Amino acid sequence: MKELPIRVKIADRTYKLRVEPEAEAIVREAAKLIQEELKQYRDQGFTDTQEALAMVAFDCLVTKLRGERQMQRLQQMVFDKITQLDQVVTPVITT
Repeated sequence: MKELPIRVKIADRTYKLRVEPEAEAIVREAAKLIQEELKQYRDQGFTDTQEALAMVAFDCLVTKLRGERQMQRLQQMVFDKITQLDQVVTPVITT
C-alpha cells in the first residue's frame, strides 16, 4: 500500500513522516496529544523542552503499562470463565 508523506509538529519542530493512509488520523492525533501534554507540563513550570518531553514519554509509558496489565487481567478472567463453563458443559455433553 502506498504511504502518504505528512508533517507533524512536536515541540516546535516539524517532522516529515510517511504513513499508511489508514494510520494518518491516528498519527496526527498522537502528535496533537503530545503537544497538549507538553503544554500542560510547560504550564506546570517545566521550561526545559527536553525535560517536559521526557515527562510526556514517561506518562505515555505508564499509561501503556497500565493498559497492558489491565488487558492481561481481563484475558485471565475470560480464560477462567471459559474453563469454568467447560467444566460444567463437558460432563453433560459426554454422557
